[in-house]
Amino acid sequence: MKRFLTAGVACLALASAAQAQDAPADALQPMDQPRDWSATLVQDATALHDIMVDSHPGTHDPLNPEFRARLEQGLAAALERAKTTTDVGGWWWALRAYVASFQDGHVQIGMTQRDFGFPTRWPGFLTVYRGAGQVVASRDEADADADAPPLGARLIDCDGVDAATLAEQRIGQFRGRWFLEAIQTRFGDWMFINADNPWQTEMKACRFEADGATKTYALNWRVADLNERRAQLMQSTRPDFALKHFDDGGFWISTPTFNGDPSSENYSELTALIADMKAKQEALRAAPYVVLDLRGNGGGSSHWSQLMAQILWGDDWMTAHPEPAIEAVEWRASDGNIAEISAFLDKLRATNGQPELIAWAEDAINGMTAAKAAGQIYWRSANDEEPVDAAPPSPAPQLMAGRVYVLTDSSCGSACLDAVDLWKTVGAVQVGRETSADTVYMEIREPVLPSGLAQIAVPMKVYRGRARGNNEPQRPQYVIEGDMSDDAALLASIRRLQPH
Repeated sequence: MKRFLTAGVACLALASAAQAQDAPADALQPMDQPRDWSATLVQDATALHDIMVDSHPGTHDPLNPEFRARLEQGLAAALERAKTTTDVGGWWWALRAYVASFQDGHVQIGMTQRDFGFPTRWPGFLTVYRGAGQVVASRDEADADADAPPLGARLIDCDGVDAATLAEQRIGQFRGRWFLEAIQTRFGDWMFINADNPWQTEMKACRFEADGATKTYALNWRVADLNERRAQLMQSTRPDFALKHFDDGGFWISTPTFNGDPSSENYSELTALIADMKAKQEALRAAPYVVLDLRGNGGGSSHWSQLMAQILWGDDWMTAHPEPAIEAVEWRASDGNIAEISAFLDKLRATNGQPELIAWAEDAINGMTAAKAAGQIYWRSANDEEPVDAAPPSPAPQLMAGRVYVLTDSSCGSACLDAVDLWKTVGAVQVGRETSADTVYMEIREPVLPSGLAQIAVPMKVYRGRARGNNEPQRPQYVIEGDMSDDAALLASIRRLQPH
């Protein structure tokens, strides 16, 4: 049986470190130093375009004919903005908009100078996305007596533009996928933040509704450090790896990442967690409940969730309750993609990595190399699993005595979504918040752009026949409101779901 593994940002970000060593010397200069930002934007946007053409599977995808047009339109918009770009903000936000235009969580961009940050401005309050719109969730304490919207007030419009359109223009344009609840939850507070983005203007006056009354407020924008305030608003968390056993017999297993890089600390922590689960397998299966905590998990390798499922439910139960099969995977056969998987294979061999992962990498390298030599766009790795025509002779035993809950938040994407797919198929109950979503383009690599100031994430393969569609999130059976970083409250909520 062939299992198609998924690796996200945390797994295959290997070759970019070597590429960064070849970056221009001025890439090491502080970001706030003078340079020709217009030329830098032209250079980086063009390179982004060319990398996507060379290596992204969507460029030639017959099932996504709009991809190439989006690629070209995004470049044209970036080059038009380059004509008036004069500073680092113009360069950065133009590139962010280009990347966001793909509407794909696996196409990302990040600065290589991690300590750089833009100064931020605000009008003395921030809103967050709740329910059907934006509501005021934080105010400057010094403005207690000022003429500003009260906490809980709902935004109606600003300068004559309705709140929904404004959010798409100010946030969605630069983050992408604004139609997802997860993106609105994570970035909704950017409505009233300006971080040196010249491609948006600061609103002058906004209307808010509170207690049935509507009022217009003039906005007074000023500089403020908003990092701590934003962190409090998000109420998000990334717990440590843990396997906890409670007095009532329940277990809580935290996996904040599925990192597949064999040289990483996360890989060692995951390996130790799997070993701990195996040692406690009998107790886990007899427990009244097991919580699989995926908060903060943005993906990695689906190999880990497969191992966890085998420990809990067993191979026989998983075989009797299979996920909808993926028909095939098509890899974009490019030199860059081959080099990326080759670097991953070298690390696996150097660290005595798991044989299944080594075989998977060898298969991908050999397939892409042969396809490229033959002048083919893709190498197709078909699912060789035989379809099940009839039920097994005897029913598979249910080894889990209690419920298994999958706790998710808005961070869950890529291999985290694969984990939710798998665990719900074999019987787990999803609780918490709606996840993020991904497209069928997977397995990223992270080339550095010519300026050396930014690197992008580019998918290398495409799933064919995946049951979960493009940008389709996983929604919990039981929504848990409140602070998603409050462990005690979450545990209490889950315990209340237990059958009596």
